[in-house]
Amino acid sequence: MKFGLVSAILDGWTMEEMLDVVSQMGFDCVEVACWPQGKAERRYAGVSHIDVARVLEDDEYAKYVLDYFASKNVQISSLAFYPNTMDGDLEKRQANINHLKTVIQASAKLGVGMVTTFVGRDQTKTVEENIELFKEIWPPIVELAAGLDVKIGIENCPMLFGRDQWPGGQNLMTTPAIWRELFAIADS
Repeated sequence: MKFGLVSAILDGWTMEEMLDVVSQMGFDCVEVACWPQGKAERRYAGVSHIDVARVLEDDEYAKYVLDYFASKNVQISSLAFYPNTMDGDLEKRQANINHLKTVIQASAKLGVGMVTTFVGRDQTKTVEENIELFKEIWPPIVELAAGLDVKIGIENCPMLFGRDQWPGGQNLMTTPAIWRELFAIADS
């Protein structure tokens, strides 16, 4: 077993500053926050310690990231991006899906092989309607990851940030019954 932390708690720090502290604290690994650049909509969102788009475009940057982690004797346990990929706002939804796919590709390129994320939920729809939406959105994401030998870890937090998000929250993946149904749909 290895101990680590989620780098999103070190918002405003560079990758190097974050990794220096993780190493000094004796952690073995880190789940590295990889949001796209921009303003955060909620706490811990918007934190980016590795620019995944740059990883895909710039081999020297990708090598630098890997070399810096190796120099600190810390492994990347996963690349983390926790968006709402089923957001009712279609523009936000597509941007989140596109960035998640970039995170998956960067995870493969860096040899990490793991991405951690949320499924999301359209809060204006019922659970049943969200399951139908999941059928459209998630199988291609899972296929991409499987084809690149990248595993996807799904957090089951309901994502309740305020009273306006009650009762469903922003994450469909919240109960064992729903997990079984969604895993049957996106079987991998």
